[in-house]
Amino acid sequence: MNPSEVLESFAELPFTVEAELGRLSLTIGEILALEEGTILRTDHPAGSPFPLSVGGAVIASAGAVVVGDLLAMRVESLHKIARSSAETNGTN
Repeated sequence: MNPSEVLESFAELPFTVEAELGRLSLTIGEILALEEGTILRTDHPAGSPFPLSVGGAVIASAGAVVVGDLLAMRVESLHKIARSSAETNGTN
């Protein structure tokens, strides 16, 4: 079985995709002072794509869109995914 066939056999296996909208640092005091309605600014510029990751590996960049009353993601670019050495060497 070649690497592509192995991957195809896992095609229905679910994975969690994580979208990182930004990061920020808060002191313990700031965390304890949080209240409902507090706005937290991240380091991520508004309107710029954010990373989509699977298992800690970034696989794409996406933008935020609103679909109905839900926040959704539009894939803007796919990142090259590292291939196994067996696949890149043409061996099984």
